[in-house]
Amino acid sequence: MKRRVGAAWTLLIAGTLLLGGADGLAQSPPDHGVPGGDPVPPPLPKPRPPKATGNYRPVLQPSEEPWGLEQTLIEELYDKASVYETYTKRFTCNETARLARYNNGTVSSEKVRRYGYLLTTLPSGFGVHEIRQEFAKDGSVRPGAIDDEDPFPAAYAWVFLFSRFNEPYFSFRMLDDRFDGFDWVLEFEFRGSLPFTTGKDIRQWQGRVILDAVTKTPLEIVAEPVGQSEKIEAMYRRWSNSFNVLGMRTGPKPLGHQARVQFRHRKEGLTFPTELRYDTFRAVAPQKVVQTRASIRKYDGYLIYRIKDETEIGDPVRIPEPR
Repeated sequence: MKRRVGAAWTLLIAGTLLLGGADGLAQSPPDHGVPGGDPVPPPLPKPRPPKATGNYRPVLQPSEEPWGLEQTLIEELYDKASVYETYTKRFTCNETARLARYNNGTVSSEKVRRYGYLLTTLPSGFGVHEIRQEFAKDGSVRPGAIDDEDPFPAAYAWVFLFSRFNEPYFSFRMLDDRFDGFDWVLEFEFRGSLPFTTGKDIRQWQGRVILDAVTKTPLEIVAEPVGQSEKIEAMYRRWSNSFNVLGMRTGPKPLGHQARVQFRHRKEGLTFPTELRYDTFRAVAPQKVVQTRASIRKYDGYLIYRIKDETEIGDPVRIPEPR
């Protein structure tokens, strides 16, 4: 009888030691290798996502207003766009371009340049092409180059939002008719019909536009790529589920964009661009974004040239006879 009890206690103590040994192994530091063998590398640290700066707010808000404008109003807007077309190559101005890059919501670097600025039309006959001239310290002028990574249209291209050329590509609806300070303004929503690819074409954008109700000229435009509010969450989920290599996702970054253009220079019954801001942000969670890039450009020193329809022939130049 004593032998059986002693054997039972021996088994109980052995089991306790084994369990204690297993716990001890679980709590011990990981083995980094054995003598003469290859060391086991420590685990890689988890990547820290950037801090979100705020919620994503789509430009277009739900509205019960019907799409479509009165024919008399749309004809006025078409006529004004045709006037803008005649001024495309009739003005010059100064452009101050500031490019800022962000890291975790704060500016990490920025670059500021100033150019002489003018426009010409594209070979197709519609649309604008920007020409920049940079002034060197010695007073010479050379072609100016600007960082062209931003997928945004030229500021002046937005004046053709209500043009006959773009009529098949846009839908409009009126949101408000009010006084803004001393200005009587009309606010519209617009939606382009082309998918967002290069971003250089205004038909790939949607947003809101505020017009001077008297002159039918733009005062402010806020826009984003077509369908971005529906895509931003899907883009993030696709990126977050992509293959992870050393803490880096291999999927395309979930980038979003937003544009704001102001037209505050009034001349000859028109308004001209004075400031624009193009923002690029990245989704770091569903509906959470962090700023990555901003392109701010200001325009001043406008000179508008008069072009006469008729050619005038003056008196012949008389060259003085040599003495």
